[in-house]
Amino acid sequence: MTIINVSLCLPEFDIIALGQKRSVVAVTQRFVVPDRSFALLPCRMPPDSAQLQNHYHSHVLKEIESHVLPIDQQIAAKYWAKSVFCQQVSEEAIATLSTLTIWTKEFLLSQLDNGSLFLSFLRVYPLPEPLPISSDPVCDQLYKFVPLSSYIEVDSASPLYGDDEFNIAKKEILEPNTPVFPPPALEPEESEAGADNPNSKDDILNDSDWVAKISEVGNSSDGHTFEKLIRKGLIALGFSNSLNQPQASLDPEATGGAGGLDFYADQPYPIVGECKATASGSVGDPATQLHKLGLKYLAQPDFERAAKLILAAGRITDHSNQIAIGHKINVIRPETFQALVELSLEYEAFRASDIEASLQALPFGTDADDKLFSFAQKKRKDLEEEAQYLPRRKQIIQTIKELSAQPFPKKRTAFSVVEVRSHHNAKYQPFITDESAKSMLIELSSPLSGFLGKEQRMNEQVHFYFKKDMP
Repeated sequence: MTIINVSLCLPEFDIIALGQKRSVVAVTQRFVVPDRSFALLPCRMPPDSAQLQNHYHSHVLKEIESHVLPIDQQIAAKYWAKSVFCQQVSEEAIATLSTLTIWTKEFLLSQLDNGSLFLSFLRVYPLPEPLPISSDPVCDQLYKFVPLSSYIEVDSASPLYGDDEFNIAKKEILEPNTPVFPPPALEPEESEAGADNPNSKDDILNDSDWVAKISEVGNSSDGHTFEKLIRKGLIALGFSNSLNQPQASLDPEATGGAGGLDFYADQPYPIVGECKATASGSVGDPATQLHKLGLKYLAQPDFERAAKLILAAGRITDHSNQIAIGHKINVIRPETFQALVELSLEYEAFRASDIEASLQALPFGTDADDKLFSFAQKKRKDLEEEAQYLPRRKQIIQTIKELSAQPFPKKRTAFSVVEVRSHHNAKYQPFITDESAKSMLIELSSPLSGFLGKEQRMNEQVHFYFKKDMP
């Protein structure tokens, strides 16, 4: 079984095409990490036929339109998908890609004009039951990931495409039947103080390593400084507060004071909580305190809707933990919160919206610490892979150019997978295997990219050669 708590918003027609086995791909503005799983959330397309004809090929519209629900019927998410492979598309490949997919050249060019264009190959599966949605708010997030209100347990036993079917469909797009041309001649230029020091506590918020102090101060008896660090951390995550209310604030230069909430934010979604620093022992009953103060300073609907968070280094009582579970309060350690803030500062793409679904989903109480820490670890891995997507491919292109410039007895411009992997690993990090080298070489030489070319040798080995640099 697979647990998912996020969805990718796509046009209704795109998802129908995926569900009817007329497509195995989606277009996105960002690299989608392989093996990432998500629901497919449909955005209802406008009834303007001229706009639809500019978006899809006419034969595709004829095949799909009969499956579109009437405008007065609520649409629902019926499928989930797992990303298998993702590739950036160059402008030169748009015309070819249009002939191989459901989209017109004009639409693909318009997407490219709005930023980077990626083609994501998806294994699609039916959801256990349809998930009704309100289409209008969803469409504000078109081509983006949208958190689900709760976790969904799904089964990957019955993909719409069998393994062989999917691999054939994928190969038809990545390696269409095109004539193989000899490698072009090379141009001439191508041939070559800490929390225990009371005097430093006031300066912690301005330290360059203030984030590293979160867990340190959280495991001390300095509750005021811990609260200030948590507020600054929440702002770094992207939270803000539009209320002018000292008892429900997010100002790092202040604290909630006696009888006030330790923090409250209302954008991009409401979050409320308490901070309990301690050097040892237990921290009493913060869950009851948060519930009482939340209802005192916030309207009941606002408090009930808000994500609830207690940050505590010490142990809370079993009674308090049961109250936390009952009121859907997450109880996490300072180290876990620090890991989330570090992610937001290292990766611009990671924001408060990424953790909303986890904060609102089971489990709650002290078990939420493992939930959020595991989420932070997985998110870091995904973001690291996304950040390395372009640099690793640029290294492969540079490796081909360097091999071409070497003084071989007989001039060569095309090279095997093993030759590319060997030269790459002699000069670049991280090391790659023959399998990963082959995967990137095929991707870079596909008509979608066109950075490399390939030629078939008599011994059935494929050799790759340089065509153009990656911008």
